[in-house]
Amino acid sequence: MTTHIQISATIAPDKIDLLSDIFMELGAHAVSMTDAKDEPLFQLSPEDQPHWQHTTVHALFDEDFSADHIIAQIKECYPLFLSCDFYCEKIGQKNWVLETQKQFHAQQFGSLWICPQWERKQFKKIHGKKKVVFIEPGLAFGTGTHPTTQLCLTWIANAKLHKHTLIDYGCGSGILALGALAMGAQTVYATDHDDQALESTHNNLAYNTFDPAKLAIRKTDAMQDVKADIIVANILANPLIELASTLKNLLLPHGKLILSGILSHDADRVFAAYQDHFTRVDIQHQDEWVLMELQSRQ
Repeated sequence: MTTHIQISATIAPDKIDLLSDIFMELGAHAVSMTDAKDEPLFQLSPEDQPHWQHTTVHALFDEDFSADHIIAQIKECYPLFLSCDFYCEKIGQKNWVLETQKQFHAQQFGSLWICPQWERKQFKKIHGKKKVVFIEPGLAFGTGTHPTTQLCLTWIANAKLHKHTLIDYGCGSGILALGALAMGAQTVYATDHDDQALESTHNNLAYNTFDPAKLAIRKTDAMQDVKADIIVANILANPLIELASTLKNLLLPHGKLILSGILSHDADRVFAAYQDHFTRVDIQHQDEWVLMELQSRQ
């Protein structure tokens, strides 16, 4: 079996790019990054390339490389890494696609299921014609594993969406928009400023059998003519505050606004941006995150 040497180090965000470049210059086949402290990460704009505050950088080398020599070279040529703790291990040849797939399995939210597309045949064999969304977990935010996404999916699964128009604002993978279709929404708009997110939504739509005429996928700057009964926005506290007037203008009279991506200690601060026009109907908690259901008074 072919083996590789993996050299890893946990470093501050401002050193990630430099260390990655150094590893590649020294002959690494690949460089990857993982979250060292289970910290949620969000991309706020297409130009934003966020890093975790505690990021572990991993570099994969052929087994005939000397890890000790590589580490010594880095510390000798780049003194800012002198105090950095490097560690190495031998990595056997793996089916990395299969390893990734092991992280995702079908999840249930009330009567709604979210299932990775590679388990589609197995799911249908076991569960038959359940209300299900098949997705390809990928780069765009929204695999169904984060508490904020789970809060939104649970709300969608329990809402009465028939004959309603819904906007998934900041759609990411499109998981909430597709969940709304599965639960019977009449028309759904999936919108995001990120082209990658819109492409991911298109791709995930193709794994399902929903009527494509019921789903409009648009950039956020092309939403001015849209009005909806319900808007679901799973973003972050500060963007939600900035979007208060935008979301209000997209909502039909007496419509509902579902806000998530909010840490518990930010809930009142977010609501303060909406309280002139909305009543807080409900608030749901999961871990340190909340979902707020607001009702328009106009």
